[in-house]
Amino acid sequence: MRILLLDPPGKNKGLNSGLAYLCAILKERHDVSVLDLNNVKLGFCGEPNPDMPPEVLNRSILSAVSDFQPDIFGVSVKTFTAGISSRILQLINSQWPEMLTLAGGPHITLDGKKYIEENKIDIGIQGEGEYSTLQLCNALDQNHDIAHIEGLYFWRNHNLINNPNRNTIADLDAIPFPCYDTFSSVILNDGHLTEYPILTSRGCPFRCSYCSMPLIMGGKWRCHSSKRVINELKNAKSKYHSTSFTVVDDNFTLNLKRVEKICDSLLSNQIRLSWNSQNGIRADRINENLAKKMKRSGCRYVWIGIETADEKVFNTINKGEKLKDIERGIKHLKNAGIGVGGFFIVGLPNSTRKTDLKSVNFARKHGIDGWWFNFVPYPHTEAWDWVQNHGNLLRSIDGALQFGSTNIDPVFDTEEYPKESRIKTYDEIHIKMKYFDRLADPSLKQWAKWLTIFKKVLPYGSGALTSLLLFMLTYPVKNIVRRHRSRSL
Repeated sequence: MRILLLDPPGKNKGLNSGLAYLCAILKERHDVSVLDLNNVKLGFCGEPNPDMPPEVLNRSILSAVSDFQPDIFGVSVKTFTAGISSRILQLINSQWPEMLTLAGGPHITLDGKKYIEENKIDIGIQGEGEYSTLQLCNALDQNHDIAHIEGLYFWRNHNLINNPNRNTIADLDAIPFPCYDTFSSVILNDGHLTEYPILTSRGCPFRCSYCSMPLIMGGKWRCHSSKRVINELKNAKSKYHSTSFTVVDDNFTLNLKRVEKICDSLLSNQIRLSWNSQNGIRADRINENLAKKMKRSGCRYVWIGIETADEKVFNTINKGEKLKDIERGIKHLKNAGIGVGGFFIVGLPNSTRKTDLKSVNFARKHGIDGWWFNFVPYPHTEAWDWVQNHGNLLRSIDGALQFGSTNIDPVFDTEEYPKESRIKTYDEIHIKMKYFDRLADPSLKQWAKWLTIFKKVLPYGSGALTSLLLFMLTYPVKNIVRRHRSRSL
């Protein structure tokens, strides 16, 4: 079978490791290619993506399909790319109505039935999709029935059938290294991948009220051995000429002894790659000894999931830790010489404008960077249930941006915390933190970008305008430092 997989464009760069694992599984028996529209030009994980004009998007897809002539066209769908994925699938159905369409990814696991029905998708894959997709492609290649394959959505007699989920993969070391060879972005970059994304574990046993990852990857934490991690990084250096790596686990530091062993192995094997943790780690799992080992092994920067600096709101989101645990972890990391950033969420259940603004003082007090997320309630989470009972839904979650957005568009509001107040809070946080460049779309021309920012800053008075002017004068330097301080040795 010839299989063309697509990663839709998002607001932030980052290679799709799920598609890379899928390629590694499929390529032994099938021809597979990945059209990576989230990284038209490769950069570092988390860097902003400029918007892709619709005509450029359509032209890229039509050209790739015409050139590759696939039997199956598959899209990896996240909730924040659900809207653009729908438009892509509509384009394929209009141009090649006989082509088999396939959808997988987090959004299909969370809300697959509705999404597949609305978009007339032929087959959906839920949960960990490597082996379900391989079975599917093998069966289709041999004209066998697919009704027995676990983890599938498929149509039978005009009814959408939802097969039981496949069990999560117990032995992650049995999966081959993720394959980025077939990614259009990597091919255009002469096969080089400067910052290698590594997934060393899957699943999370915690039940944070707002988080959907245990529903997607399972509640049982599973991991690669430290030996496998080191071998994959050696492969990244030799094959992709990588000079750094970013850990994209949901819970990298759950097993402290394992992380220490990885750090020790990085040193003893002389890997010599700087690294960061882009996806966030739990600060309560950091002790003084581990922080020092992380630093010696090449760690330059980590992000921590803090979510809220208000203790009352924090105690309602079921993180299984206390704010004082996070503060202690930050201290250990900073004392070891590791840069720290905190993830915060605007608009959590029970939050208000007053509680959300506390995150500014928290970040300043501890001398850390911050990144603020727009709260998106995901189906089947505790926070989703809270929103149904206490909130006023304003729009669908499909296409709702959790992060990377310069203008948040709340999915819901409450009487105590209306939409306008949420947007004002989001903007004010960035003005207080002097993150002015995050207030305008990076796709805008420079004059339009700074005009947009000026209009948002103007109501905050002369002090804010003076800070903006100083920021503009030093912006090129600030931007370079911010992008590279966590990656250079």
